[in-house]
Amino acid sequence: MVLWFVSWNMISSTTTISAEELSIPAVDISGIQTSQFPPAQFSTASTAIEIPPAPVTEEALSDKKLPPLPQSSNHQSTSDYPESNLIPFSYHTGPGCPSPFAGHVAYDPCVPEEEEPACYHLLEAFLEAIGKPAEPLSHLLEVLLHSEHDEPHTELDHHAIGLQSVPDRPPLLLELNEEFLGAGFLEQGVVTPTGAVWRPALWVFGTYRTGANYFDGGTGPAVGEWANRLDLFAQLNLSGTERILFGMRPLDEETSTSRRFTGYDIRNGDALDGWNAEPQTLFFEGDFGEIFPNLDPFDTAALDYGFSIGRQPLSFQQGLLLNEDRIDAVTVTRNTLNGNGNLNFRGTFVYAWNEINRHNVMGPNRHDNDSQLAGFFTESNFRQSTVNADVAYVWSENGLGDMVVIGLSAIQRLSGFHNTYNSSLHLLASIPTDDETVYASQGELLFHQFSWTPHHTNDLIFLNTFWGIDQFTSASRGPLGGGPLGQTGLLFSAAGLGRYGAPLSNQANSVVGGSLGYQMFYNDLKEQVVFEIGGRQDTNGADNAAIATGLRYQKALDQHWFFVIDSFVSKGESTDIGQGVRFELQSKF
Repeated sequence: MVLWFVSWNMISSTTTISAEELSIPAVDISGIQTSQFPPAQFSTASTAIEIPPAPVTEEALSDKKLPPLPQSSNHQSTSDYPESNLIPFSYHTGPGCPSPFAGHVAYDPCVPEEEEPACYHLLEAFLEAIGKPAEPLSHLLEVLLHSEHDEPHTELDHHAIGLQSVPDRPPLLLELNEEFLGAGFLEQGVVTPTGAVWRPALWVFGTYRTGANYFDGGTGPAVGEWANRLDLFAQLNLSGTERILFGMRPLDEETSTSRRFTGYDIRNGDALDGWNAEPQTLFFEGDFGEIFPNLDPFDTAALDYGFSIGRQPLSFQQGLLLNEDRIDAVTVTRNTLNGNGNLNFRGTFVYAWNEINRHNVMGPNRHDNDSQLAGFFTESNFRQSTVNADVAYVWSENGLGDMVVIGLSAIQRLSGFHNTYNSSLHLLASIPTDDETVYASQGELLFHQFSWTPHHTNDLIFLNTFWGIDQFTSASRGPLGGGPLGQTGLLFSAAGLGRYGAPLSNQANSVVGGSLGYQMFYNDLKEQVVFEIGGRQDTNGADNAAIATGLRYQKALDQHWFFVIDSFVSKGESTDIGQGVRFELQSKF
């Protein structure tokens, strides 16, 4: 409701106008504090309102009359409203009150949650109990490392910290024409005859690793050595989707069954020579629709096919089905397809004709230039999961055997009562199409990865398990790839530097097992410690069961260098006690 007041002929006195004289409904103002309206005087004893004098204008003096009040179509007098139904100023409504305003709604922050089944509580109680021993251990490591254990901080600071300095961008070894993640304006580029705009830029980068290793797996002679590895890359960028990548590993050379690293054999007193100039990586990749934009100027013909050709690394099913660090292949990829609940579908066809290493289920992998490989690999993103369905066929002309390898996986986050869990489930099978050999064997593999972050920490707990049925064989694996179980944890993977192998066998021949690890972070993620325990049990009566425990400490020294220490102790059912330790210094430039 609106009060329209005008004072036009009284300058030095106060004008009093009653609600009855204005013919508007009375207003109950008993709930209003006068301090809220300092310019006016309110009387709670009656409905009269006293208004201070208003300035007189020339128009008001000439007209000598009050302007009319605006009338509403549903205007009523005060007699139409009984005293009990007067609308309070706060607009609170109740039964029978004809207020045009909506009734008061109180927000209840307590949203009822569905009660989880008892089995959920028991399972999560068990998972939380797994991480309990780590709490006193984290405090002990704080004392030993002289570093603070990283914990999440959810409360806002009471004091302003101001603008914080941003660390300088660490440059690459060489950056020509355009910087990697640099700030500034982009070059105009060169328009090609196909209509594409290319902005050439050359980047040189890589990784250098050096370390001293001692390894005794309990099954053979111990290894003591100093080893070096250099991964050096030169990338010529033509556009955002087209590039040529050239890579070398001049300090370690690939042999028929392994790699030889430049360094020194400490136990035998011999120098190790792995110098070579062989290209490790050399391929071109791009997008057909971006290279030939004039063929589809309005981008409606769906010509966006990605492709690559040359010597390149390939990995599918997280390295379980195929894991090569160098293979001569051509790939064609179709991406961004969707429908029927599939948010994004990617399909990749691969054909490889050279540098294929056949997986040996009984020993080291074998380099075979006579083998060929063809496969179709897909990835589908659904609302709750990412699903990969892959198939590969590998054949050889030298009697190593032909086979089909299929893989199906689902990666998702599971919401529990207290935590959110990361889950990855893989089902794989190898099916020989001819006579079975050690390079083409019948077998199945079930592999599961499970991890979560404990309450009130930034740490990570991982629990990975596997079940190998018969002799599962990967389609292709590099010389340092070993078996398919390297993803299980630190105890199942080799260091990739020298002859420091896996403490536990990573072959998947009639075996069940797993690993449990706890990763702790210190000093604003600059230091980390990983504790792990793992084991494997054969299911064919071969008496090859083994158990091991390991420790890794890693510390960042600056933006390029970091330090790694690994150690383990193992014991096999039919082998001696194994032990090992290594020290590595690594630089990324």
